[in-house]
Amino acid sequence: MNIYNKFSLIILGGLLITIATSYYLAINYGDIKKYQNINTPKTQLLDTSEKDSPELKIEYTYKKKYEMQEGETFSQILRKTKLNDNEIQEIIKLTKEKVDLNKLSIGTKIETISSIENDVLFVQNIIIYPNKESEIFLFRNNNKFEIKSNQLKLYPELVSQEVEIQNSIFESLTNVDTPENIIMEFVQLFSFDIDFQREIRQGNKIKIFYKKFNDEKQNFVKTGSIYFAEIQLHNHSYELYRFENKNEKLLGYFDSKGKSATKALMKTPINGARLSSGYGMRKHPILGYNKKHQGVDFAAPKGTPIMAAGTGHIEFVGDNGGAGKYIRIKHMNGYKTAYAHLSKYASGINKNIKVKQGQTIGYVGSTGLSTGAHLHYEVWFNGKRINPMTMKLPSGKKLENNDLEAFLKLKEEIDIEMNEAS
Repeated sequence: MNIYNKFSLIILGGLLITIATSYYLAINYGDIKKYQNINTPKTQLLDTSEKDSPELKIEYTYKKKYEMQEGETFSQILRKTKLNDNEIQEIIKLTKEKVDLNKLSIGTKIETISSIENDVLFVQNIIIYPNKESEIFLFRNNNKFEIKSNQLKLYPELVSQEVEIQNSIFESLTNVDTPENIIMEFVQLFSFDIDFQREIRQGNKIKIFYKKFNDEKQNFVKTGSIYFAEIQLHNHSYELYRFENKNEKLLGYFDSKGKSATKALMKTPINGARLSSGYGMRKHPILGYNKKHQGVDFAAPKGTPIMAAGTGHIEFVGDNGGAGKYIRIKHMNGYKTAYAHLSKYASGINKNIKVKQGQTIGYVGSTGLSTGAHLHYEVWFNGKRINPMTMKLPSGKKLENNDLEAFLKLKEEIDIEMNEAS
């Protein structure tokens, strides 16, 4: 085939493709009207008589997240938005119907969803998450806000864990995904009998059986109660079962024979600390001379929560010379406890108020004559200071009669459930 014939075939092929394409377009897109109702994004062409080029009307939504900080209020967060004063007051009034705004804690999450049109922001929705299992939803309706609340559906799960302590109780339980509040509660259960700074050794074993709640996607939401807890030391084992008698308003933890774990005072009113200075004579780190140390010191990071060692009334709260920020609590049967060098007091802690055992009363600091963050803890008995680590306290309550019978039955049920969950 010569060059002329090849060129003729190329021209003929191109012509056929052009004809075929024209026919396809005429058949499929000849009636353009049938596509006019398709829901495609639209832009509004503005009047261009006084402008050089068309302008688009742009709309989109915008979500902003807030987290409540220490000392911050709900109204202060609302003022960070584009809401006006009347809208803020309206929202506060509605929200008070669903939740006590004074009880919104540090870390409470709040979201705003706004529409933005040509860079002008307009708040449409506000979502408040007062806890992990509920949400409060505010939305505009005819330019007025309305409110509703939703409760998340939760699914309970029983969890049985057994671990060997390596570096610390906290680290060992964290490694098996034990929630932090369960770890703290576990430590508190045994704080009447065990000195966690000196008695815990590598190789000791922990067993814990508790309930947790997940959402429908099996995401962890919150914890329930600890039903069983055990710690095996090198020469002794402690085990506790949860028991409740609703008729007599009795709730506590008891050993396998029905003896309560709770005593008048806790040996260690702080979690995650180490004993840095014991009771007795020592050289004062600041004053430089020997002086009897009439308490014990627990080294811990600044801000670590300090618990009331027992139930009682606040006898003194305020600055106390070298002790810095200081709290003293009067308990039953001649006992008092004192807490020194605090960085700050817990909310609501004032003179003469009643506090419960385990309640947070303040936070570790280094105020007064102190070389570093720690808690100085003292116990007084009948007007004299005693060693908190060696004090002998009366045994806790012993279950009897119907309570003991009900407890032993419950103990068997817990043992069975724990074995099934293992």
